[in-house]
Amino acid sequence: MSHKLAGMDYLRFDRRYYFQAGAICVAGFWRLQDKIGLPLDEIHNRGDVPHYKEKLQLSMERFFQRLAVDKPVTRNNYFFQVIKDRTPESMEEIDPDELAWTISSHGPEDDFHGSFPAEQPMRPTVKPANIRLRSERQTLRRLPRTGAILFGIRTYLTPLEKLVQEPGVARRLASSMRAWSDEVGQYKGKNGGGWWDVVMDYLDQNTDQEEWNRTDEDLRKMDNYPF
Repeated sequence: MSHKLAGMDYLRFDRRYYFQAGAICVAGFWRLQDKIGLPLDEIHNRGDVPHYKEKLQLSMERFFQRLAVDKPVTRNNYFFQVIKDRTPESMEEIDPDELAWTISSHGPEDDFHGSFPAEQPMRPTVKPANIRLRSERQTLRRLPRTGAILFGIRTYLTPLEKLVQEPGVARRLASSMRAWSDEVGQYKGKNGGGWWDVVMDYLDQNTDQEEWNRTDEDLRKMDNYPF
């Protein structure tokens, strides 16, 4: 019921923190059948989450153990994905922005195995109009009767060209991305997706234009902008 009301994907972990059940509609680049039944640490280690085994695993387990029923937790992450060129034919597709499954980078979902496509798909043209910021709002809450933990994921896709229209976002996003460690960059596809240079050039271009058009007072106000 909560899945229908909130439009979110849900994964339920039992008290031993195994992935026990889920309702997944917009996973994007992973499949329920590849992860169901796995423990929390194996899911993260198989997914090559940066620094998980050496730095995060013990603290994550303690966090799950201490999560209170009345104190749900929210976090966000983000990735970039490149979609196909917009054509009259693609606009008639059910999911032209590839929210549910990133076929342009991962190939057909039925042919996907674990973390890799069966065959390398044809890469779409990398240009600002084809780049999307994929952001997940994630929530963790403990269920009062069973003690299981419910992991909710609400996914948003924002065109890069729309993203930079918001004051201050291009500058802040570029700064955040330049601070990625090598491991985080690898995890987010910096070196393999072909989009890094295009995104950074576009963000810098829009930052320069924005700062040219604004007064010093405008820029000082942007330091307090919520994003």
